[in-house]
Amino acid sequence: MNGDSRIERLMPRLSFDERLDGLLAAYHEDRQPDPALLRTMPDSDNARWNNAARILNGLHGSLGWYIDLVEAFVTQLELRLVLAGQAQFLAGVFRHNAPEMAAAAEQLSLRVISELLGRWQEVRLAELAVEHFSEELGGRSLLHPDVAATLKGCRERILAMQESLATADAPVRYEFALLEPQGADIERLLDLLLSQKVLA
Repeated sequence: MNGDSRIERLMPRLSFDERLDGLLAAYHEDRQPDPALLRTMPDSDNARWNNAARILNGLHGSLGWYIDLVEAFVTQLELRLVLAGQAQFLAGVFRHNAPEMAAAAEQLSLRVISELLGRWQEVRLAELAVEHFSEELGGRSLLHPDVAATLKGCRERILAMQESLATADAPVRYEFALLEPQGADIERLLDLLLSQKVLA
């Protein structure tokens, strides 16, 4: 008996969970799953599989794109924070224009804070969506490791910027809380992910 025929005999005995784990393992390792995982699945598992497929498509497609976009915004925000720091430094150097320059530096810092609060909301929405669907599918790690690392990096970079603004060696330090998103926003994102609509 060759290997392929042996697999074909074993596959029908796999549970739904084993099939899902096999699919996720392949995705996380950047390889194609064994087609027999689906070809030999009993009809009684179709409804559960269709639900899992909707979730995975939403996470790996729409949410993956969303996380990449958030990362780009976080990078832009880091650059603006550097500019805000430079503006505060220059306000102290060019004392003949100090009031005007200090006001401009403060406005730039406040813009950074406003955007940082928005970026945090976006990161938390993504994290909460992943947590929600992970629980629905038995607590599994659903995101591709690279995408999960990107999302974690966005969180850490935002927290670092918050810390920088609160402890900066500057005339003005900014201490503020990062708030959780509204429940309605979370529900809206979950609905969008499952409906396969483009996130804008």
